[in-house]
Amino acid sequence: MAKQIIHLIVEKGPDLGREITIPAGGARVGRSSNNDIVLQDPAMSRFHCRFFFKPGEGLWAEDLGSANQTLLNNAPLTESRVHADDRLTMGDSTLKIVSDESAPPPIQNLFDTPESQISAAGTMNGVQQVMNLLRSSSNKPGLFHTRGIVILLLGLLIIIAGAIIVMWAPQLTRCPAGPDMATAPRQEALEIMYEKVQANSNNIFRYQMTLKKNKLSIQIDDLKNRRHVVGNQIKPVEVNLVQSLADTLRHTGFYDLKPEYKGLQTDVWDLLDLTITLGRKTKRVKILNTLEPEAFKTTRETIEEFGQNEMGLTALALSPDKLLAMAREAALLGRSLYDQRNIKNDNLALAIRSLKEAEWYLETIEPKPDFYADAVALRGDSERELQDIYKNHLFLAERAIRLRDWSEAAIQLRLICDKIPDRSDERHTSARKKLIDVERHLKKKST
Repeated sequence: MAKQIIHLIVEKGPDLGREITIPAGGARVGRSSNNDIVLQDPAMSRFHCRFFFKPGEGLWAEDLGSANQTLLNNAPLTESRVHADDRLTMGDSTLKIVSDESAPPPIQNLFDTPESQISAAGTMNGVQQVMNLLRSSSNKPGLFHTRGIVILLLGLLIIIAGAIIVMWAPQLTRCPAGPDMATAPRQEALEIMYEKVQANSNNIFRYQMTLKKNKLSIQIDDLKNRRHVVGNQIKPVEVNLVQSLADTLRHTGFYDLKPEYKGLQTDVWDLLDLTITLGRKTKRVKILNTLEPEAFKTTRETIEEFGQNEMGLTALALSPDKLLAMAREAALLGRSLYDQRNIKNDNLALAIRSLKEAEWYLETIEPKPDFYADAVALRGDSERELQDIYKNHLFLAERAIRLRDWSEAAIQLRLICDKIPDRSDERHTSARKKLIDVERHLKKKST
């Protein structure tokens, strides 16, 4: 097995000392759980940076439109080759490049060999080798007994069968599609450019959403309510979700609309501008100061809901005052649960959840209130404390398992499940699996 290469080490930040390996296919880094590498740095963007390898050129890094940029040796990074001893700054974290060598390719076996490398000639060479072995055995009495001859004949039959499959495979792939293939939906690339502007003498509200190459970005400016979402935070979206959206938009009637609808009002500026490209078909519709057609409204609402759900911006439906009140309440609850973390097993986990909730409410609020920084710091402290508690209980559980003290092991594993009650948390899942096995031993012991 090839030795794993350590490419980066965290020199500064909440994940201090963590060693990171970049797989051959590259990796995204950020604070979102949807990244390949998740760092617990609240100052980092959801999707902050990407590492990847270029053939013959080693390791590269690319900023993913982060809010406070990625710095390479204290200089802003867009996309660049990185070398050993370089340092990248993301949020409050500093990562040192330990190695810029590409990850070793997976070991290829016979079943990984591309079909193009298998030929009838190569197969016949295998047949020839078996025949030569049979011939040589006939000149050496006693070398092979009957079972050996049978095995060799079976091998010969397998090789011949393989040759037939290789020769006929191209013909099989050219068979006409059956009913299921003919009716399967087409996979077409979807691109969206959508802008909404609502302006009058009191306020200017602008919403812009872009979906291109399965990457989503949204920018929001709300002057009156002091809300701003920067548009350089780009989120990769799963291909199946994009295709599901494309299938929906294909049937909204958008492509049957006129290119422009315009009203006569002059004291407001109410603009809806939507361009959708689906495969090779592109349609742009602009609506200014007039009611939108029903097909356009259905399309627009579908796109807005998709964007808000993917970027986590559904809180925009609430007023800033309401969001501030909810955030303050969640932050106070988080502090109270943290102070009582030794009273109930799940209080620390509940504190973390409340503090995350407070951050989410405030995500679109600028400037941030005075309690925001304290809530972020307390969440970080709480998560590190919970991780230390988890490690301690896991150590005691595994020691008890080695000593076959099943009762003590069960106690420690139940404590992990109680203190990390979220069943989607890998730590809870792992402890639950171990507990099931330990309880089997306890049951066997009692009988």
